[in-house]
Amino acid sequence: MKKKRSTNLRLFLLLGMAIFSMLLALRFFERPGVDPACLYNAGVDVMGIFVCVVMFYGCASDIEKDLDDAAYWLIGLIMQIGIAFLNNILCWYFAGQPAYRTLYLFLNELTKIFDFALVLLFYNYVRRTLSFEGKLAEWLNRYVFILIVPFELLTLANTFYPIFFSVDELGIFHMGPLYRLVDLYMVIVAPLTAIMIRRCKVANRQKYIALSFIAIPIVHYLLTGGAHGYATQYGSTLLSVILIYNVLFSDRSRQLASTRTELNTAGKIQDAMLPHIFPPFPERKEFDIYASMDPAKEVGGDFYDFFLLDDDHLGIVMADVSGKGVPGALFMMISKVILQNCAKYDNSPAMVLSNMNELICSNNQEQMFVTVWFGILTISTGKILAANAGHEYPILMKNGHDYELLKDRHGFVVGALEDAKFTDYEIQMQKGDKLFLYTDGIPEAVNLSNQQYGTERLVNDLNEVRDADVEDTLKQIKKSVAAFVGKAEQFDDLTMLCLEYKN
Repeated sequence: MKKKRSTNLRLFLLLGMAIFSMLLALRFFERPGVDPACLYNAGVDVMGIFVCVVMFYGCASDIEKDLDDAAYWLIGLIMQIGIAFLNNILCWYFAGQPAYRTLYLFLNELTKIFDFALVLLFYNYVRRTLSFEGKLAEWLNRYVFILIVPFELLTLANTFYPIFFSVDELGIFHMGPLYRLVDLYMVIVAPLTAIMIRRCKVANRQKYIALSFIAIPIVHYLLTGGAHGYATQYGSTLLSVILIYNVLFSDRSRQLASTRTELNTAGKIQDAMLPHIFPPFPERKEFDIYASMDPAKEVGGDFYDFFLLDDDHLGIVMADVSGKGVPGALFMMISKVILQNCAKYDNSPAMVLSNMNELICSNNQEQMFVTVWFGILTISTGKILAANAGHEYPILMKNGHDYELLKDRHGFVVGALEDAKFTDYEIQMQKGDKLFLYTDGIPEAVNLSNQQYGTERLVNDLNEVRDADVEDTLKQIKKSVAAFVGKAEQFDDLTMLCLEYKN
């Protein structure tokens, strides 16, 4: 939400600059004997700012989705070009007005500073877009920065001593003997950029478009003959930005589309591994069970499970993997399979978790872990033997009374410590009793005010639907969480399970 507000603020700022520059340009026509070059430059500047507005609006969705690190440089680059256009039109507006000589000099200083800033932003934008990393990239970054700093300092010194240009008492701009030295940074930075583009492992057409960073300013220089008075450098820079954005980001979009397809397929595979047919054991009338998982991304790190160990024992699992996305999903599937296999050979949940922990720790190079609540229900007696490996407290409704938090004994998480110990404990279920299990995505769900849903609210909402069956219980809790969160983005998986003992 903060990112979206920041993007909208920049967009409104650009639009305000565009409207102001248009009104300012109209004032040129009120002056007698205005230089035609001035009118031409004013038109280019106004059009340039409006193009910045349109482009910023067009790529705003990519920026909000945080497409990649290049998006941040793109924001700065578009804003800088827009500001440079506005500064340029101000220069033309105050040119030749003796009363504004100092302001005109200062605005011309800013023009040169903006030129250097654009080079630095553009260089980093191309580098990030081409994903150019490594030691060579680090050295090139240092060289570009080191080479630009002296020119920035010389430009500031120009205020006190006319190294590059001067403004006389009549407010007329005069090029100094070293004026063309200002453009020397392009000669220095251009080869470095060419090295970067050559070394990038991307398609040739991407490299050719990126070379527009060098080619377009050179074409601008040749067309204008290096003379002061033809302000097309920002337009040429903006054209290069548009070319790179359209070509390079369109390729990224195709890659992202392919990735999303693969993630959707992974999500379907993960969903197929979880029990999703209810009622799962229609012939068993002693209990009723229902569960759901809503991943925050295409794939999630939570999982639930339940399975008959034999005719009289039901295994129940609620777990939450430390990672998210694809790594979390892979670790989740591995953990689920290991736990289910370990449960076949031991009737103690603590021993099952211990064996599971040993197997995961034996080959866990990524140092991921999983919190697990595992219980075994003896169907004929209603006794649940359970163990908790760092998971959320279960919530229990007994004897027709309210749901209450059961603060069981926690062991350490699975997969983080080889010698972790776990302890069994018992829950005696009677007819009509219900057990509610969940992951931390439920109590930690936040609304736009950054308030958490919380465990206390969860217990209260469960008591509001105390008489509902297991399926309706989960659906009502899901609605309660959604109503609380509102338009805030879901940042964690929402996973729940409810068991009712009916024997």
